[in-house]
Amino acid sequence: MEPELYSSEELEILEEHIGSKMGEFPTVIHELLSPDIHLDIAVIPPNEEHNFYTLVTMGMGAHKMDVPEELRNEKLDRAELIICLPPDWNIDSSENRYYWPVRLLKFLARLPIGEKNWLGWGHSIDLGENVDENCGFSAALLLLTPFGEDADVCTLPDGDEVNFYLVMPLYRKEMQYKIKNGTDALLELFGDELSPVVDVIRPDVAAQSPMTVMDTMEWHVGTIREKKLPVEELAGYNHMAIYLRWCIEKGLMCREFEQSFQGITKKLRAGDTNVPLRELIKVGLGGKLYREIFNDEGQRFAEFYYDHGNEKHCYPADVDRFAMRYFGMERYYSEEFQDETYLFIPYDEEYYQGMKRFIDIHYKMFKDA
Repeated sequence: MEPELYSSEELEILEEHIGSKMGEFPTVIHELLSPDIHLDIAVIPPNEEHNFYTLVTMGMGAHKMDVPEELRNEKLDRAELIICLPPDWNIDSSENRYYWPVRLLKFLARLPIGEKNWLGWGHSIDLGENVDENCGFSAALLLLTPFGEDADVCTLPDGDEVNFYLVMPLYRKEMQYKIKNGTDALLELFGDELSPVVDVIRPDVAAQSPMTVMDTMEWHVGTIREKKLPVEELAGYNHMAIYLRWCIEKGLMCREFEQSFQGITKKLRAGDTNVPLRELIKVGLGGKLYREIFNDEGQRFAEFYYDHGNEKHCYPADVDRFAMRYFGMERYYSEEFQDETYLFIPYDEEYYQGMKRFIDIHYKMFKDA
């Protein structure tokens, strides 16, 4: 399959826009292998106006992203990304501690192609791991560029617009805070310290902003390890993933969660039951279910039902009830499961549908209350 490319006229206009609005770029990091888009990266060196390196993708916008129907008229389907680096950054080094910004741009630029979704202002992306072993950033947030409104949009000959977004690396707690409270609230935490330039030793501004933990892998994976149970550690996430799936399907997630994990939520609602929700909780949410990832109704329902101390309406108790029905009372109480029978339930559609019936009943009680 041929890669999607700008026309020569479009590319000329794009390069002129970058050069005039952001700075001249004597160096371009050329891509040698281009399976889907041809992604070069312009390197703007520090100058009198902006004392930092600016890396700008050129090629992401050749692909039109899958923007939601209600936003189709906003001309948000084309984008390019930038990242700003300190003036002493070793821009020519191939060591990962210096090269990771290039790798990050390439990953993000192709994300809308593989996931068939889109990226725009305020979207946060979980990277799954730290960008480098010596750096704690494991997520990214898209913001407007530091070059002014004229630089944020480049108009192509046919009237299409290419939107430029600044990539701001985040710590995991910062991404979780953003999911809970929104982009503007996170930016307020930075205050006057907010800078477009990457600072690999900056403090985590959300480190002192706790969220309400409903459930955590520490309670379950810890048990698997302690008792040396013959199940995979992902089994500790099974019941959390089932509850999360039900809430996603019911539309009970907050806006920020929907934006951050739109690829997964979109696939799930389209009928794909194999989406990696356990991995999302493990990596994207740090192994925890937070009450704040749900919208107002979702939070109230969680308080009503996902309360470990509420004997009348208690999701964890219903998980145990399902386990007893699944294995039978004799096996449930046998030494085989070491009082952790729920961890041995196969993570499959039967488990989800069985628990869905429990959740549906309590949700109706919640709505009728």
